[in-house]
Amino acid sequence: MHPIFYLLAGTVLLAGCAGTSTTRDGGPSAGRYEGHLVMAPEMHVFVPCNAEAPLWLVADEATDHRLEAQYTSLVSEPYEEAFAVLRGTPGPQLDCPGCRDFPGSFRVSEIIEYRLAEAGDCR
Repeated sequence: MHPIFYLLAGTVLLAGCAGTSTTRDGGPSAGRYEGHLVMAPEMHVFVPCNAEAPLWLVADEATDHRLEAQYTSLVSEPYEEAFAVLRGTPGPQLDCPGCRDFPGSFRVSEIIEYRLAEAGDCR
């Protein structure tokens, strides 16, 4: 095989490892994620850019209230996308009504940016 292949493979591997850190217990630490937020009375979902599936959104009461209040001012109907930059941690599938339909979860620790979705988002 060509030496360039090994160089590129090593670079990709190192870049992937650099983007994820772990806590002392081995779980992922909070990172910065961009994506689309979709809310409705029965669900709050975050779809990170380049993700294969939406994640059930988990937030403390104050953050959840802020997300809901701002969402209604950004969109005209439930289920529309808003764009968000969030600090948080992806997690496992949760066992609760509604969230069982999603393959994972996302625990929000900070709202960095939150606005109306635009065509150029996630590019």
